[in-house]
Parts: sequence; structure tokens; C-alpha cells
Amino acid sequence: MAHLATPATWIVALSRQRGPLRLYQWLWLLICTLGALAIAAPRILSQPIRYETLATVQIDAVERYHELYTDGQPDDDYRAVEAQALELLKARRPDLGGPTYAVRFAPHSDGRIDIIATGRTPLEAQMLADEAAEMLARTVRAAGGREILRNLMGWELTEALQGRQPETTFQHLLREIIRTQAFPLNRAVEPVSAYITVDQLPREELSDLARALEVREEQLRRIDIPALEMNRTAATGAALQRIDADLVRLTAGKQAIRDALAYLYRNLSAAFAPDAPSDAYRAIRAPLPERAVDRRIPLLLSVATLVGLVFGAAGVAVDRSAGVMRKILELWAYRELIRNLVIRDLQVRYKGSALGYLWTQLAPLLLMLVFWFVFSAFFQADIAMFPVFLLVGLLPWNFASEAVSGGTRSVIDNAALVKKVFFPREVLPLVSVLSSLVNFVLSLPMLLLVMAAVQAMYAPLRATGNWTNFSWTFVYLPVLIGIQTLFLAGVALFLSALAVRYRDTVHLIGIFIQFWFFLTPVIYALDRVAGPLVQLVRWLNPMASLVEFYREILYGNAVAFGQIPTPNLPALDSVLRVLLTALATLAIGYWYFQRRSGEFGERL
Repeated sequence: MAHLATPATWIVALSRQRGPLRLYQWLWLLICTLGALAIAAPRILSQPIRYETLATVQIDAVERYHELYTDGQPDDDYRAVEAQALELLKARRPDLGGPTYAVRFAPHSDGRIDIIATGRTPLEAQMLADEAAEMLARTVRAAGGREILRNLMGWELTEALQGRQPETTFQHLLREIIRTQAFPLNRAVEPVSAYITVDQLPREELSDLARALEVREEQLRRIDIPALEMNRTAATGAALQRIDADLVRLTAGKQAIRDALAYLYRNLSAAFAPDAPSDAYRAIRAPLPERAVDRRIPLLLSVATLVGLVFGAAGVAVDRSAGVMRKILELWAYRELIRNLVIRDLQVRYKGSALGYLWTQLAPLLLMLVFWFVFSAFFQADIAMFPVFLLVGLLPWNFASEAVSGGTRSVIDNAALVKKVFFPREVLPLVSVLSSLVNFVLSLPMLLLVMAAVQAMYAPLRATGNWTNFSWTFVYLPVLIGIQTLFLAGVALFLSALAVRYRDTVHLIGIFIQFWFFLTPVIYALDRVAGPLVQLVRWLNPMASLVEFYREILYGNAVAFGQIPTPNLPALDSVLRVLLTALATLAIGYWYFQRRSGEFGERL
């Protein structure tokens, strides 16, 4: 049997190729181009329309707020201020985040900070940019006001320790803030000897003080107290008593801060004017964007077309040098043998069982129920529609596990056939993959029924008025099945030849599959795993990416219980990466199988 040419031989042979392309090669180019467009076009055309605009904050980075900069560059103190501003913005706008509704800050060494806001409408982008600029200016001033407040509280602490009563309403409120510990500071409040009162503060320091109180009041109102109230619902015993005490304390502290702000506004005119020139203010308001951000649709479609053409041209080059089409035609000539062997494999698999074919439905369903029980009862998995999440990962994994384990033994188990009958030896591992593929396809109706049943019983989905959450992305299922089949065919070809040469492979493959199972996000969501190895697993384990792709188009990204997962299309670059990996695996597996197939008669 002829051996597959090595890559160096392909290059030499390709350089000698002459003549026009054949019809099937033109068709291959067309299929690759259309395939690339089919994968890319929905994502490109479904890009959301978004608008961007820019507002600017100017701060005194030389003197008053110099601690926010080191050597002319924003330092950790500035980043902490920026993070606090974003936290408060997200508390005001819970849906902030994502490609169509976001804000980012671009600080400059001269104290100018650009705020770039993205919105779904021009007005939304403008309002978000202006609000973010105001929030950042307020938070910068609050950073300076915290130290002023600390000094004021230190004097009141000194007065209290000496038994003196507060002389003004503001001093009384400061003592209430100290008592309730409603205003945490980087350094503890300590008694001070220098006499200072709020009405003695310069205008800029008074503004900073008011901003510090405003920011803290909003933190208490929007973040801290709601978080305690949420934790209270699940607390019992001593924990519940501590939370209740904290709620009483912080609620009183919030009221004291509000009253202190009212005093400053009423008596000292300390209300915030974000656009008034000062040491930190909104220097430029955001204009209304005139047009949406360019989605570059023609360019992206052109790139997708070019990728398809390049991929197709590479396939044509390999075919003209290595005779791939001849081998495919040879296998096609043995299609009846392949069909009969697949049928025999399926019949042997269910021979003697009472339920027969129904095991293709019941086996993954029962396994899903086992995992569901274990993770719900013992690990309390917090994933919405967890049975669907599990089953969408289990079915492709079962396909892979059966194909690899069966493919590894395929040549050895058919030793008598190999010795007595001439046929392309690669038929045997391919039959194992195809029979596993048939099982996988036959189990899909059960998957749809489980998805429909679980979705119909999921209360958050019913609350929206919908009983199911099926998406048109389901039509991409054949693409993923095709990519997985190519990958598994390459693995089966390689391992079947390796098992003939090294029989220990048959025994080791079971251990390998168990290890592979835990490296594949079948029972967990890979994006919930922390650590630098996550991306490495995606790159080195094509099944990890494939399972994630299946989940994206059928289930969506893993979300917490109570939320609704939304099916989506996987990223085009990720799909192409896995496709190239599958084709490379197939080429390597086929090359190795061809090199070793001549030894089968001697070693079996």
C-alpha cells in the first residue's frame, strides 16, 4: 500500500504541478469560501450598532492631586479612584458593561482624563459620558476630602475625650459618623491638637469634603446596605444578629452623612458644580455622536472570503501533491463495506439487550441524572438549567470517548479480516468513528426533549412569558459535528496504528480518556475556572473548545441560577482554530496510519 508523501515531498511535487484545476478542486475552493462566509457572516452582520462620544475631566495633577500621579503617570492611587468611580456607575446602571454599553477612562500626564462612553443610541452614549465624567470628578475630589474629614473627625474625637459637648450641628453629626463607623478611612481616626472647624476650610477643601461625604453616602445607599440586606436573607443565628446590628449602625451613619451634607449645602454653599472650573471638574461635556461606530462589514467579509480562499488553495495544493482525492474515491468505492461494518458494529453493541437502540437515549440521560444529583446534592452547583448544561456537554464527550476507545482497538479487533481480505485498512478506525457518530446523532432528539422540558419548568424563563429558549444558532450544529468528526477520525487513525505496534496503548487509553474527561469542561464551565492554565487547555485540547461551542449554540454561556442563558455563536477565530487543529490531526493521523499499515499483517 502506498505511503502518504511527507510534507517535503508535497512541496517538491507541487512545484512541478501544471495544468488547470479540476472541477472538484474548483468546487472545493467554492465550498471553502462559502463555508468561511457562512461561519463569519452571521457574526459580522449581527454586530450591534453602537455610538461613541467623549467627555473630558481636568484635574490639578501638579499640586492639589499630585499624589495621584508618579513621574507624570497615573499611579495606584489614581487607579483606585477610577475603580471607585466605575463601581458607583455600575451601581447606578446595573446593565453597564459589554460592547454596546460601556465606559473607559484615558488619563494623560497633564491631568486631563478622557472619558469614552459607548451607548446603544446617541443620547445614551452622551448621557453616559457626561455622567461618568461627573462621577470621576466627584470621586477625585472625594479622594482629597477623605483626609480633610479625617482631621475634622480627629478634632471631634479630641473634644469628646475631653468631655466637651459639640458646639454646632455639624460637629454633632461628625461624632455620630464616628460612633457608627459609617466612613471607613485608610488610617484610623486619631485625636489631634490643632483646632479646626468646617467653616474655616478654604473653598476647594470644603468642596472636597462635601464630595467625600456624597460618594460615601451613595456607596452606603447603593452598595453596602443592599449587600447586607441580601446576605441577611440567607443568614441565621449569630450571623443574622451581626448583620442586623450592622444594618442599624450603617443606616444611622448614612442618615448622619445625609444631614451633614444638607448642613454643608445650606450653610456653606458646598453643592457640587461639576462644570465650574476648579481643581477637578468636567472640562468638556460630551457632544451628541452624529453617526454610529463603523462596523467595517465590507472589510470583515472580505477578510473572511480571503481566509476561505487561502484555506481552499491549501487543500488544492495538498490534493495535487498527495492525491487526497484518489484516496477519498478509493474509500467511496468501499462505501458498502463501511456501511455494513457500521451496521454490524451497532448490532453487536446492543445485541442481547432488551432496550436495544433506546440505550442511545437512556445512557447519556442516566449519566446526566447521576451528575445532576451529585453536583446538586453535594456541590450545590449554581448554574442555570443545570441538566441542560450537563447534557449538552455529555453528548459530544460520549461521542469522543466511544470513537477514541473503539478506534484504538479497531484494527486489533478485526485482525482476522485484515489478514484475509484486501481493503483500505483505514476503513476500520473510520467505522468506529462513524458508528459513534450515528449514536451521537440518534441521541439528539432526546437532547431536544430534555431542553424543552427543563426550559418549560425554569421559573425565570416562564416569568418572561416564554416557555422555551431555543435559538436559530441550532443550525450550526452540523458544522460542529463535522469538525469533531474530522478531529476524532485523525485521533482514531493514529491510535489504531499505534495500538498495533504497541499493545499497551489499548490498556492506557482508558486512563487517558479519564484524564481527558477532566480536562474537558463537561461537568463544569471553563470560564469559571481561575488560573493561567485555562487558555492553555483551550489551545491544547480541541474537545474543550468543541464542548464550549456546543454549549454556546445550544445553551449559552454558563450563568447563575435565576438568570437566563442566551445561546450565541462561537467566535469565528476560535472555530477556525479548532477546524485547523482537526485537519492537522487528521493529516498527522492518516500519515502515521499509512506509514504503519504495511506492518499490520506481521504484527497481528
